[in-house]
Amino acid sequence: MYKRVWESIKEAESIVLVSHINPDGDTLGSALAMQAILKKMGKKSVVFSATKDLPLKFDFLPGFKKIKNTLPTRFDLIVSFDCASFDRLGIERVDAKIINIDHHKSNTKYGDINLIKDDFVSCSVVVYEIFEQNSVEIDKDVALCIYTALVEDSGFFSYERVDAKTFKLASKLCEKGVIPSFVSKMTKERVPLCRLRLTQELLSSMTLLKDATVARAFLTQESFKKSAAPRNESENLVNILRSLATVELGILFLEEEDGRIKVSLRSKDSIDVSKIALRFGGGGHKRAAGFETEVKDIEKLTKMILEVI
Repeated sequence: MYKRVWESIKEAESIVLVSHINPDGDTLGSALAMQAILKKMGKKSVVFSATKDLPLKFDFLPGFKKIKNTLPTRFDLIVSFDCASFDRLGIERVDAKIINIDHHKSNTKYGDINLIKDDFVSCSVVVYEIFEQNSVEIDKDVALCIYTALVEDSGFFSYERVDAKTFKLASKLCEKGVIPSFVSKMTKERVPLCRLRLTQELLSSMTLLKDATVARAFLTQESFKKSAAPRNESENLVNILRSLATVELGILFLEEEDGRIKVSLRSKDSIDVSKIALRFGGGGHKRAAGFETEVKDIEKLTKMILEVI
């Protein structure tokens, strides 16, 4: 499959590398790593995000400032990264081949070619294996993109699927010139004031349920206005709920601009939140998953989720 993916990429003349909506470090780092390789090959490619406001903590990644918000008029191949379903790409169906590269168990296999490794800690590991299996040499820029994606999606090596292979890959990337302390500083120590204010909004809305084993909070459009925070600053705030000593499950309800509710679920040990998310038409991983719903009654939504658990 790695060979097949690479041959299809080499055969294409114009390539669009697509992140999922509300992009995180894994989808952006994976796409930018691929673009850096394609650039060296003389291939015509662009990185596209349907979301205009990108998380600025990744602005140090090579190619970040050239990410496009509009699709080119002509292209013959789409490569998606870290996206479990086509609707999360934020694009319309077009007459172009799709290569779907991901690590989510819930992936719907919407591509013409689907390279899904659901036992990998991040999509960037799949991208690295594409290069490795096809004897593609990577440089410092590519390594930086892959390493950043790797640490972001592994919680800086703290999640369950982190193993010896993860650290071996990190070591290889460091040998290419990546400096871990630099990546940590750029992604974790440049928090804007609006994110702290949004965190305050989250904590003020928090409720503990089920003998403090479940923590629930919500962020409304008013929360974003009061904190002056863009949508992307809510990324991973749900982890704060899970971090409480007694909590097994963290639930964050986020009101989108169109009124829909985005539900983010995080668990520690005994709950597979991907199964919960699937019940509501979403997906994700065992300890991190989510879904969107038209139900706006937070109490009703909470009850529905607890009943599934």
